[in-house]
Amino acid sequence: MRVTFPHLGQLYIFWRALLGGLGLEAVPPPFSSQRTLDLGVRYCPEMTCAPCKLIFGNYLEALERGADAVLFFGGYDACRLGYSMPWQAQLLREMGFEFRDYSFNLRTIREDLLARIRDFAAAGGASPLDTLEAVRFAFAKLRLTDAAERQAQRLRPRETRPGATDQVLRDVLARIDALPPTGRPSLEAQGATILARFEAVPRDEDRPVVRVGIIGDPYTMLEPFFNRGLEEELGRLGVEVHRWLYIGDLTRWDILAGLAPNPHGEPVREAAQTFVGRDIGGFGRMTVGHAVLFARAGFDGLVHLAPFECVPEVVAHNVLRRLQDEIPILSLTFDEQTARAGLVTRLEAFADMLHMRAGRGLRGEIPTRPDADRLGASMPGLARAGDRSL
Repeated sequence: MRVTFPHLGQLYIFWRALLGGLGLEAVPPPFSSQRTLDLGVRYCPEMTCAPCKLIFGNYLEALERGADAVLFFGGYDACRLGYSMPWQAQLLREMGFEFRDYSFNLRTIREDLLARIRDFAAAGGASPLDTLEAVRFAFAKLRLTDAAERQAQRLRPRETRPGATDQVLRDVLARIDALPPTGRPSLEAQGATILARFEAVPRDEDRPVVRVGIIGDPYTMLEPFFNRGLEEELGRLGVEVHRWLYIGDLTRWDILAGLAPNPHGEPVREAAQTFVGRDIGGFGRMTVGHAVLFARAGFDGLVHLAPFECVPEVVAHNVLRRLQDEIPILSLTFDEQTARAGLVTRLEAFADMLHMRAGRGLRGEIPTRPDADRLGASMPGLARAGDRSL
């Protein structure tokens, strides 16, 4: 069985390792491009969100490459993307493709991942021991991928040779993807050697930077083609980026009686409770909860990302207005018409404002010490808002 899946950041590294270990062949689609988007725009209903169109383009391009099984991103309780899954499969079959279909819901990622592992192990004839080894190896690669992205996010605003971090990151991700299955000590040693390549990036550790939390829709946050390379652009502007979502965090489950609690569980719901008293669909409540947590942690600003017409994020956007007295928030929506030039202009203005609020001049060019009582350190407004809920 040749299995494909849509692109979601670097998740293809995980799926390729897992499927290969279970005796199946992974067929990743080409990285999302203008052709991918054009295919989605051509075949999907006009009012579906741009991520749905891009993901459909991923499916179509992978089926053109010979895939005969599709892992659909969806799930009926997630958002309109989840409800789009049945007609996506029907449309692809009407176009003449034959394939098996499986679903994968980011809202219930742990349960769905276990179910898909069982399905793929049965299809590939993997023994229980082989399945356990494949899962261990795939998760090790996932942890390395997350660590590489976090390293890049820290180094971009400090690099002294523009583009050096991204060049090393591409090399590191390729090496992680190419790692062969091996024992745990050997894998950890190889991973440490690969990540050490970031030490070659020339940097100025004393350069003043601002910290920004990225919140909002997971697809918009993780897929660089759709967000027009937002993380790289912010790094160029002297901004250290921290996302609310790394896939490795979502996939940790409590194997040993709660030793690995879900970081997006109860703490986030409690943080959001002041502003959102119940689930608002999609990842809207997580958006609000992580916005509160970033603000409490003393971040300089937030960037809220959403696809155009994403209802859960529209609700979250309106809730976030009540946080803007505590922390600056830039809200960005994306669709198939979003141009990079306009995006860069807004990011530059936002970064300049954050640097000046921190007392550093434009993009950190005047390295003065920021005031000790910086924005968001105590979050008095959140305490005053304790009696408000939706």
